[in-house]
Amino acid sequence: MTKLGCNSHKNKKVDERFFIYYNEFGGIMLNSDKIARLASYALIYEVSLSPKPGLVSLIDVGAHNDMDYMDFLKSSLVLYDYFKISYELGEKSNGEDFLELREYGKLYEDKMKAVTGGANTHKGIIFSLGLMVYASAIEMRKENFSFEKVIDRVAYLNRGISNELKIEKAETHGEKNYKKYGLKGIREEAEEGFKKALMGLDFLKEAEKKTNFDYALTGTLFYFMSLIEDSNIIKRGGLEGLEFLKETSSRVLEDKLYENEAGMKEIQKINEEYKRRNLSPGGCADFLILTLYFYLLEGNID
Repeated sequence: MTKLGCNSHKNKKVDERFFIYYNEFGGIMLNSDKIARLASYALIYEVSLSPKPGLVSLIDVGAHNDMDYMDFLKSSLVLYDYFKISYELGEKSNGEDFLELREYGKLYEDKMKAVTGGANTHKGIIFSLGLMVYASAIEMRKENFSFEKVIDRVAYLNRGISNELKIEKAETHGEKNYKKYGLKGIREEAEEGFKKALMGLDFLKEAEKKTNFDYALTGTLFYFMSLIEDSNIIKRGGLEGLEFLKETSSRVLEDKLYENEAGMKEIQKINEEYKRRNLSPGGCADFLILTLYFYLLEGNID
């Protein structure tokens, strides 16, 4: 993996080994193939991580009986083309909307289901990571590229999206949760540009100073579990499930169970309890993927 020439996500300038530096407009051009690979790698890193509470992994289907590790791999490979298109659309976008990207998102949701036998492996990430790649392309045309500017662009593209929840008939899980519990979930996160992904990046890099990369990733997942009102948890377990999510994440973070092998054995026990309760924090896993995208883009993995 080619490294970017920076160690911080603050005001980073990209390096000519990965980008073609400064075209005639003074901006930055990125190879869409490389960015699509990074996005797909982020998906594969996440699903390969274990143990995870109630989530599909390399060794466990978690709380799911409708999908497995191979489904996630097939989905990750299919979505490579989607991420490539997302970047190419962003290259020519005026930065005001993402209407064409939405249509491709629907198309690739169908392609995802076609290869997984109908399993919804990556529906949420088609929206969030597709937007992140699209916004990355917009901002990489300019000077002084930074991850913060990508987040700001995603927020701008999603301005007012939570108003779509103010409807009489609730259809999606998020809309039903909005009406029942007064939660906004993923729409509110989108309006903020999924900014928690950068908070996760900071957590991951700090955790990696104290333990190995896999353990640090596990800790980052629990960090997101402590921050997010995961609609997947609410759908499966209601507010009681959400409270359990917060309790377990607080314990893991306070006791730093992700830093050593003994702690990871405790996390495996937590996984078993999530399976017993039929809970799976898929929204938190999506945020971990977004963090991995930035981590890979920053060049910390060879």
